[in-house]
Amino acid sequence: MREAIRLMTAFIRRHLAAPAMRVCLHLAGIIVLLATLTRLVIAARLESTGWTRDPVGILTATGAGLVADTGMALLLIAPGGLLLALAARRGLRTLAHVALAGGVVLLAFGAVAECFFWEEFASRLNGIAVFYLLYPREVLANLHESFDLALWLPPIVATGVWIAWMQRAALHEALNPRERRGLWRNAALTGVSSAVLGAALLQAAPYEWSANRELNQLALNGAASMLAAALTNNSQYDGVYPGIAEQRALPLLRALVAQDNTTFLDPAGQRSIRRWVDNGTQPKRLNVVIVLEESFGSRFVDVLDNRLPQTITPNIDRLSGQGLFFTNVYASGQRTVRGLEAVLTGFTPIPGISTARRAGSQGMHSLPFVLERYGYATAMLYAGRAQFDNMGRFWKGIGFDHVWDQGDITHQSFTTAWGVSDEDLFAEAIERLDGLHANGRPFLLTMLTVSNHRPYQFPQTRVHWDDTLGNRENSTRYADQAFGDFIENARSRAWFDDTVFVFVADHGHKVNGAAEIPLHRYRIPMMFYSPTHIAPRKVDTLAAQIDLSPTLLGLLGISYESSFFGLDLTRVPPGGGFIAVDHSFKVAFARPGHAVVLGPDGSARGYRFTPGEETLAPEQPDAAVDAIARALTQTAHRMFYAHHYHEQPGAPAMVAQPAAGVLPLAHHAH
Repeated sequence: MREAIRLMTAFIRRHLAAPAMRVCLHLAGIIVLLATLTRLVIAARLESTGWTRDPVGILTATGAGLVADTGMALLLIAPGGLLLALAARRGLRTLAHVALAGGVVLLAFGAVAECFFWEEFASRLNGIAVFYLLYPREVLANLHESFDLALWLPPIVATGVWIAWMQRAALHEALNPRERRGLWRNAALTGVSSAVLGAALLQAAPYEWSANRELNQLALNGAASMLAAALTNNSQYDGVYPGIAEQRALPLLRALVAQDNTTFLDPAGQRSIRRWVDNGTQPKRLNVVIVLEESFGSRFVDVLDNRLPQTITPNIDRLSGQGLFFTNVYASGQRTVRGLEAVLTGFTPIPGISTARRAGSQGMHSLPFVLERYGYATAMLYAGRAQFDNMGRFWKGIGFDHVWDQGDITHQSFTTAWGVSDEDLFAEAIERLDGLHANGRPFLLTMLTVSNHRPYQFPQTRVHWDDTLGNRENSTRYADQAFGDFIENARSRAWFDDTVFVFVADHGHKVNGAAEIPLHRYRIPMMFYSPTHIAPRKVDTLAAQIDLSPTLLGLLGISYESSFFGLDLTRVPPGGGFIAVDHSFKVAFARPGHAVVLGPDGSARGYRFTPGEETLAPEQPDAAVDAIARALTQTAHRMFYAHHYHEQPGAPAMVAQPAAGVLPLAHHAH
């Protein structure tokens, strides 16, 4: 045994002393050093804690992060030995030196980019970063406009070249081995041992060891969290998240969405919430204009959560007093596609990516499909490029007759990487609305803005930059002014008096703080404005983006067949309402008083929750709320993948007929 140990130790020493192994270990050390520097920068930017407030917590996160960094470094160098062996065999020495320099430059750039990513999202690299990389045109242009690349790139490139230069002797020796025998064997051994040890360290690294979300994020390795997001199987729910027996889930879900004017249309045991919604027999056939405002969180709205001495949203404040304004609305997620999913299809969030990004979203039950049956023309107008994030395909698939994007906009006086300015978008919208009105049919036009987004640049015609405010506050002031001008310009149009304007954010501002899911950061404004038809009032009912379509259809007096997960907020009794929020592959479900967070490790955590308040205090999960959270999320997931939430022309007629005279123009079951 002693001799075997001696031989094994000698073999390991020889292997570690091999030139190729030394190069790989040096590169691993560089990766760990860059990751550590990144973690120190992030630690200085924490909002919920800091070195002076919780040094033990930050040191613990740093130690846990070092384990994760080492594991990721070993995974990244795993193919290094084979690549060096290949370069040595083929005489690709110059290329190997260039590749090493380029690789180190890329690592350094990634470290800086991760610091900027934290500044924007208060998170390590995640699914957002993965999906952004699918659209390099927007990302590169946004980087150019948002950050001074002329300032950052030279030191990054210089650092990479300098590190590679310091490694030139070791790399030269690895590329000119004295002994070629066993070269491939040693390279393969390097790869396998690095990969196994790296995976073991990543698995051993503590995951969510703290109740503070930011400390948990600090402990992560950015590359590892991004890789995990890229590899996550978004089609899997059962066996990963907390479940519930379906025979128990379905009655709970039906009770959640039932209201005093609904009648379920399918048998109780069927996986369906399809119901007839009776809003009377005299639909108003009003036009609808929905404005989805980029990143317009409640933090910027004066009548909600703006705590600054300066007024940021004077137009929203004024119009909120003249319309139906909901003060406790929460977004479904942190991405625009989540907002589109919720507002237009009324679909509750399921873990992972939005259904707008998933295969199979075409044909989902939607507001355009419902209004189409009442003779409405439907159109989508986007300030950017519709192919971004699969949005154009999604809009077409959920029933929009027309999808117009940046390429169709003639008013382009000011643009950024993301598209045209809000005032250009609204100028185009006025002309498009005139055209829709001329066709003689009621219409739905939905708009999506982009100005309130990094790089926070806008034409300074009506709104000028205020140096006393931050970037986000300045761009929100501009977005508010552009929307206010749009409403004033619309007043002179023939279609104004018979139009309902809906203002809602696609999501809130940056999600940060200590909470596992900082629900308060998801709070957004939602307003229905039609001076001729909707009486002004403020409503404090707990509400979600998925409630927009049912509430709108109720205001329009349209009776319809619904599979929406949302409610008509005008019929929710005091103290009612619920929200469902997605965050980093978790889902939070809340009713007034309590929230439950479902995690991919099978966990369910409870919190005391008061709508409109910032604090989430941990407590035991309420059994009733926990059961509804599981029923809602699990059933929605199964319905999506079984296409039980989709329009199905030619399906059998409804099992229950609504009152005579209220059928839409082109009714069919789905």
